[in-house]
Amino acid sequence: MNKDEEVQQVGEMIDRWLDAIDSQSEIAGKSQSEVDEIDTIIDSFVEIAIVGLNKQPASWDVDLLADVMFSRFTLLLDGDEKTDSLFQLIPFALTHLFSYLDHEGIIKNGSQLNQWVKDNSKALRSMYDSNFDAFYSRLVKAMKDADVDLEDKSAVDAFTKKYLSQHPQDGIDLYSKKK
Repeated sequence: MNKDEEVQQVGEMIDRWLDAIDSQSEIAGKSQSEVDEIDTIIDSFVEIAIVGLNKQPASWDVDLLADVMFSRFTLLLDGDEKTDSLFQLIPFALTHLFSYLDHEGIIKNGSQLNQWVKDNSKALRSMYDSNFDAFYSRLVKAMKDADVDLEDKSAVDAFTKKYLSQHPQDGIDLYSKKK
């Protein structure tokens, strides 16, 4: 099976899982935008795990969960998907995914995965900060406008220091704004 066929097959499987999960009473009572965000979380996690890392559900463990969520998840999201409300729903969505897969016999360690989600729920909800994202977007734009080679670490570091010395309030605001 080629990669395109695999992606299509995984997408169809995810759609079946989402249909079942979305019909659960706790999710069916959510607003449509919340259901869409829950679906985005589940879809993204499963695609990264299966398509990106070639790990089938039966082999998912807490190390994979940590790798996907803390190293890859945010990178996969489109800009308009990176919202505080989506990140607040991550523990809820993952718990429902793992409970469903465990109930269906697709995974055997749903309670262990759900315990990891519970133990890391604060970190999962705070993985994205719109203030940092906006700051880094402005910084990268400024680097591109100044023709800084984004692959050259020393050039990026030098530009960042210069940028912050010229825009000190940006750095102050970055660390002083509360959500």
